[in-house]
Amino acid sequence: MMKKPSYLWGLGIGVIFPLLARLIAAFQKGGQGSPSALVDYAVMFIAGALIGAGLVYLLRKCTTPGAFRTVVIFFLVSVPLALFGMIVGGSVGGIGLIILSVSPALFLTGLGYLFGRLFFK
Repeated sequence: MMKKPSYLWGLGIGVIFPLLARLIAAFQKGGQGSPSALVDYAVMFIAGALIGAGLVYLLRKCTTPGAFRTVVIFFLVSVPLALFGMIVGGSVGGIGLIILSVSPALFLTGLGYLFGRLFFK
């Protein structure tokens, strides 16, 4: 029997996304990253927490270690796309940030679950 991850991991993933976005902004501007409003970081946290909750949900549904690994690999592939969506969506507004970051990440993670379920029975 596999251990099931806790949904608190979703909050941890939610914390990582604003930090990664801030790190990318610092490198884009040569260390002179522009300060963002606290609301932007809160929306990034919410988007990251939604992505994390989706990841934990799919990991809890995995029945084999191979499927578990496949979901994690597809999640790691989706992180750069989600960060790109956060940066581009931030210029559109909060709802654009959530749609452009959460949708591709959850789609790819769900695709990883389907592949893992199909190939690792």
